[in-house]
Amino acid sequence: MLLMPTKALKRGMVIAQPIFHPRQDDIVLLQAGFVLDAEYISRLRELDIKSVWVEFEGLEEIDGKINPRIAAGHMALYQAVQESLVELRGRVAVEMNLHRYRVAIEQILLDIVDDPDHEVLINQLQSASMQAAGHLANCCYLSLLVGAHMSGYLRQQRRALPVHVAEDTHRLGIGALLHDIGKLGMPPELQDVCILDEGAEWPEYRAHAQAGFERVQGHIPGAAANIILHHHQRYDGTGFPDRFDRVSRTFRPPPAQDQIHVFARIVGLIDTFDHLLHRNDRPVPTIIAMYVLQTRYGTWFDPVIVETLARLIPPFMVGSMVELSNGKHAVVIENHIEAPCRPTVRLLSESIYGARAQVEGPPVDLRLCREPCIYKASGVDVRPYLFEGKACSGIPMSAAR
Repeated sequence: MLLMPTKALKRGMVIAQPIFHPRQDDIVLLQAGFVLDAEYISRLRELDIKSVWVEFEGLEEIDGKINPRIAAGHMALYQAVQESLVELRGRVAVEMNLHRYRVAIEQILLDIVDDPDHEVLINQLQSASMQAAGHLANCCYLSLLVGAHMSGYLRQQRRALPVHVAEDTHRLGIGALLHDIGKLGMPPELQDVCILDEGAEWPEYRAHAQAGFERVQGHIPGAAANIILHHHQRYDGTGFPDRFDRVSRTFRPPPAQDQIHVFARIVGLIDTFDHLLHRNDRPVPTIIAMYVLQTRYGTWFDPVIVETLARLIPPFMVGSMVELSNGKHAVVIENHIEAPCRPTVRLLSESIYGARAQVEGPPVDLRLCREPCIYKASGVDVRPYLFEGKACSGIPMSAAR
């Protein structure tokens, strides 16, 4: 199967994975096996659905690499928050929804443990990022994914706790899912501000961490509530809010490095990364998002956690289309952890927008040749990020110092 841009869909193509409504996640628009016609293609474009999985001869090896349970679990998280947002804006509805959150988190945790090396569907994260509920679901999923691959680090960072408690990431999931709940009481123009915007310096925006903590305190576990309070604390000590000393009744500078709870460090990184995946109302290629994260904001985050994220999120997603330096179009069919920017691809006879695009020739392992290399992803020239930065080394700049 192939991740096909809706602009390139043609009559007769067969849907390979269910398509969810972009704003009503409990509605499945089309099931796998549906044969597209002009009317349905037009409707998908009207709904601004960017891409869909379709069956494509010659790319059958991709089918077994996409875990539909993970995608469905992510959508369940998305739906659980989406249906709560109206109530959350008016009052504390966390307590009544906490059971549902836990069920959704438990299921996605089980799926991650069952398939720890599954392919992360960045396109789904990017489409969800445009909405508040989607951002919260993305952060929960990616935080659980990172936490599942850092059990040793969690034990080391939480060494005062029994091993089974130190490794338990349920509270990490709850805190990640609700980390921005403090924004719901803010004016609409502030709710759309994120940590990457100029407005992130405004005191009114920065108040959302404390407001969110006060809103959930006593309704969710303490470790989860503290994620909400501290998810904008930074590894270099430049975060917010300041700490209030109850004894001296004075404010102290924000915590830094290991003074910040490891769960808050994880969620703070994931929050920024998810925002980087979607900027200015358009998706950003993963390789660029990771490069910007490491080079522009590297001092903000724990280098161990950054390295884990870089290892888990490949620069080019399996099933996505790229353009090579020799002018050929290709589809990524396999990633390699030791050479993440040189995946194995299948060449296409022409652009997928062409009328006769088809797979040609055997797989090409880009690790084994100096040329060609990947030139464009999502129509964007990624060569500067491929050769000048650390995004493809798997080693964050902050960790290399």
